[in-house]
Order: sequence, then structure tokens, then C-alpha cells
Amino acid sequence: MASNGDAASDLRSESPTRSPRSASISLQAAATMNAGLQHEPTRRSSSTSLSRNRSSPQTGRRRSAVLMNLQLNDPSVPSPGEMVHENSAYRAASPQPLSGSPLLADPHHHRAPSLGELHQELEAEQEAHVNRLLHMIRQQQLELQRLQAGQPQSHNSAVDDTISERSGHGTPQASTSHINIPSAPSGGSFPRSAGPRHPRSSFDMARADLQRRSRTPSRGASPRMRSTSIGGDSGEWVLGGRDESAFYQAETQMLTRENQMLKLRVRELASVKADFTHAIIGGGVVGLAIARQLARRDNTSTILIERHNAVGTETSSRNSEVIHAGIYYGPGSLKTQLCIRGKNLLYELCKKYDVGFRRTGKWIVAQNDIQREALGKIHAVCKDEIGVPIRWVGEEEIKRDGEGVHAVAALESPTTGIVDSHGLMMCLLGLFEDAGGVAALNSPVTGIKPLGVTPGSAGWEVQVKDAATGETSSIIAETLINAAGLGATDIHNLIVPAAEHKQLYYAKGNYFSYGASHPRVSRLIYPAPEPGGAGLGTHLTLDLGGRLRFGPDVEWVKSPDDLAVNGSRLPQAIGEIKKYLPSVDETLLVPDYAGIRPKLSDRGAVLKGKSFNDFIIRKEDGYEGWVNLLGIESPGLTSSLAIAEKVEALMYGTARA
Repeated sequence: MASNGDAASDLRSESPTRSPRSASISLQAAATMNAGLQHEPTRRSSSTSLSRNRSSPQTGRRRSAVLMNLQLNDPSVPSPGEMVHENSAYRAASPQPLSGSPLLADPHHHRAPSLGELHQELEAEQEAHVNRLLHMIRQQQLELQRLQAGQPQSHNSAVDDTISERSGHGTPQASTSHINIPSAPSGGSFPRSAGPRHPRSSFDMARADLQRRSRTPSRGASPRMRSTSIGGDSGEWVLGGRDESAFYQAETQMLTRENQMLKLRVRELASVKADFTHAIIGGGVVGLAIARQLARRDNTSTILIERHNAVGTETSSRNSEVIHAGIYYGPGSLKTQLCIRGKNLLYELCKKYDVGFRRTGKWIVAQNDIQREALGKIHAVCKDEIGVPIRWVGEEEIKRDGEGVHAVAALESPTTGIVDSHGLMMCLLGLFEDAGGVAALNSPVTGIKPLGVTPGSAGWEVQVKDAATGETSSIIAETLINAAGLGATDIHNLIVPAAEHKQLYYAKGNYFSYGASHPRVSRLIYPAPEPGGAGLGTHLTLDLGGRLRFGPDVEWVKSPDDLAVNGSRLPQAIGEIKKYLPSVDETLLVPDYAGIRPKLSDRGAVLKGKSFNDFIIRKEDGYEGWVNLLGIESPGLTSSLAIAEKVEALMYGTARA
């Protein structure tokens, strides 16, 4: 049945759950909408990365034992070096030396440490704490510069970082130094031009100033930071020296604040870098299933990019609409595994959301002993290896219940069925949008750029051209899924080097409809598979209204756009049909529609019996965040929900049921 854009639009007026649904929009509008939704706390955001999770903010933030013992953050506690009055409620106690103190190295040493020794211990510990903070700030600064390098020059505003400058007397005072740190724009996708490199930052200057001060004697102190020193002769504390404890305390507090500001800014830049968490290219049944699966994940955002003005207008709507049992593809193959799993998921989804389907069953018929032997191999695989229900049908049962079918032997597959493929795709689209996903139609992809040192580690920039207006736009997604079907190798070739390019081969299948009520067959009829065939033979299928149709045959074409039914192939199709349904009235067979199957092998390989190619569903080596799907032909529709689970498992390790 041919694709019908108007019908698709009507079907999209409401979701499978009967909730209203907004119309699909362009890529640029989708990115703008999603950027706005990221600021709403009740909606999903794209701030969660698959593999680039930030380390815990608690890392490296230990307060030293000395600082905690001195309770430096308590305003009621005098600062180190400040005079303690007799009427103070607080009685100063000598801080305990560090566990690594040389004073404690000898277990027989019982002399209490002097104040000078404690002072040196305290200075060493506080200086080490400041150095740790400086190192943390430098790491945060490098991360900030890396993120800013991927941000555009044209931002709406700049952030003024408040930096503490030290006066000539050693007293910290607040002053403002302007650093051009871009802020996130409101309500729109981030422009992608690289920002300018910044001059020497305030944190570098702070580090240099700290080093300079450590070499320069203090020229005096404020009353709050009155320093003391030890008299050379008496060993008593006297005024007039430099109080390193108070200095490092001020340094610690200032650097801690600046470190927290930097971390916050880094998180902000990282959260707005990607417009979406997932970008799925291809709006066929497989792409829709993947989009719906990923959109259900918490704290993510998903966009589906489709080059046509409606979903499912290519292979997904130009096939036999059969729910396959999974018996043809060999044990251990992805096609077998995903077909069996997908079949069960598909029946469950159709029942739950009232998508049209029927479990019709299927006969695979043999016309001679060679074909009977081929059926015997299928029967053995189903029974002994893959566990698919199947049974032999004898000649007497064929004559009695075959409804005009001719065969010397047959296998019955009771779990085979048919489905309304258009209804299924509208259901998946509705579930996707209900989960917060956005579909960008009329948006052919013109360029893809993996970002980061390792390609894709910093996201994927996807460029599209609006098919209606000709305007170009782009979005950045954390991950990319290529589910473009007939265009999958084109997407693949946009990313990889020329030496790794792939080519698809196109096998067109012509379908012919039958308008008579006799013979009336209630199950699907397939000929026994033969070596050298690119398909499963010209078989008899049904639609949900009971109408018979035959096909597809195999016609090799050069373009995936060659979708006109080739009426000259009707006589050949009639010859194949009459082998198993001799009573068919050939004058009532008329061309109906055609579909294209994407093949990874050409006609020559098929004729040599080397035509089997398994699904390619994998994360490509050398890239991060890219799942590639190639050669997704039959049983792609049956396998679609299981393929979606596999893609999610590849990305996250597990798939949601």
C-alpha cells in the first residue's frame, strides 16, 4: 500500500492514548522549543550525558584537621594571632600538632611542643591547603576554557567574576575584574562559533601574587590581623611579625569561594552545550521505535530528524506488513534474535494500544523433494535451536484445509501474523511525543560533525536543510543514532573517512493486488526458500480487510527513488503464483505498489548464494556516542521494538522494558 501523506496527517491528530498532540516541526523550531523546555523543572532536559558524568563536587574538599580544630568559620573564635582577653567566653587552647609532626615521631618524646613549633605546623598545613585549592581552581579553569572554546562569540551577556585582590598591607579587599565568560542564552539553541581566547585570568594573577607575597615580608597588618612573633631571647610571643596563619586563612576562604564559582560556571556551560541528548536520523518504523524508547529515559531530550514531510514514507510503508516468526535467518544471527523478541513485543504493543493486527499463521509450501528437504532443515532449526513454534502439514491436510493451495508438503508457523504498519507508526510517533520527544520533518541532513578530541566525545553537530524554505540550521546532540534506512550509508559516509565509505544496493519489490473473492485464502502462503534468491519469493499476503496481494519479486535498481511498479514483470509473477495457487484468475491481478529493500550485497553475491547479511547495529570504533544501523531490511518491521532495546542497551548498558 502506498504511502499517503494526508492520511498520515489525519492519523496524527491524536496520540494512541487519545491525548492531543502538537504538529511536528522543523529542526530549528525543535531546538528552540527544547532549549526553552530545559528551563522548566517539570520537563526533561538535555543536561545528562551518557558517558561524560561530572565527578562528585565533594572530591578534594577535605578540611584539614587543624582548620577544623581551630573552628575558623566561627566568628566568635579569635583569629590566629589575635589577642585573647581574660573576660572572653572562649579560652584559647593550643592546637594539636599534625600526626606527621616530627615532634611525635619519637614515642618517648614527652615534651609539649612550643608555640613556635605549632605555628610552623599550622602554616605548613594551611599553605598545603591553599595549594590544593589553587590546583583545583586551575583544573576548573582549564575545563572552563575548554568549554568556552566551543561556545560562540555572540552571546547575550558576560559574567563579571568578583576577584579578591590583596592590599599592600595584606588585608583582602573585594574588587571586580571582568572576564568574558559567556552566559547561557535564554530560549533558544546555542550558536556554535568558537569564542575568543581569554587573557591571563584572575586566578593566574592570584597565584603569582601569592608566590610574590610568600617572598615579601609583611609591611604591617590591620588590627584584625595583628600578627605576632616569637622573641629570640625570651621565647615569648611579641607583636610586630607577620601572621601567616591569618594570611592563609583569608587565602583559603577567598579561593574556596572562587573555586565554587568556577565549578558552577563549568556546570552551566556543560549543561547548555547540547541542544538534545539524543538525535535519531530516520523516521521509519525503526527510527520511531528507537526515538520512543530513548525518550522515556529520565532527564534526557530526544529529537527525531526525518527528511520527508511525514514519517514512514519509504520502506516502512512499502512492505508486506507481515509479523515474521523468525525462522529463516539462522541461529545466532541478530535477525533471528531480534525478530523473535520483536515479534512478542509487537503483539503486546498492538494489544495495549489497539493497533490493528491479526495472528493469521503461515504455510511454507514445497512443490518437490528438494524443497521438502529445505523445509526439513528449517523445521530442525526451529525445534532444536531457536525454539520457534512450527509443525509439519501433510498432503491430506493440505487438500482438506488448504483453500486451493497446492503443495506436496508444508510447514505451519502459527505465530506469524500481519499488522497495520501505518497505525503502528502513528502509535509510536504518539508515544514518542507524549514522552516529550520532538519530530523535525522536512529536514534532510546535509552535514554531521563529531566534536571533541575523541570524535563525538563533546557531542555531534547535525546540519540540516529545510526542504520547504531552503534554510540551513544545526543542532548539537550528545549522541547520534543513524537509523536512516535507505539513506543510512549516506549518513555513515558523512562521518567516516573516504576509505571507510559503504555502498547500498537496491532490490525493488513489485506487489500485485487481487480483486476477486475466489480463491479465498485465510492464511499467508510462502514458497520454500531457494538458494540465490534475494527475498522470500513471491508470496501471498493479506491486509486486515482480507484482500489478497502477491509479492514482492526482486528487481535490482540503481536508485532508491525508483518506486514505480514495473508492470512488465507481472507475467513472471503469475508463473510463480500459479505454482502454489493454480486457481488464481490472472486477469484480475493488477500492479499495486513497490518498495525498496536496502541490501549490503550486490546481485552478483546473491547469485553465488552469498546474499545473507545480518543487521549491522553497533557503536563504531574510534567514536563516542554514535550507534550505526545499516542494512535494516526484512524483518526490520517485526524487529523494530527489539532493535530499539538493543540500541538503548548499547548506549546505556541496559534497556528499559
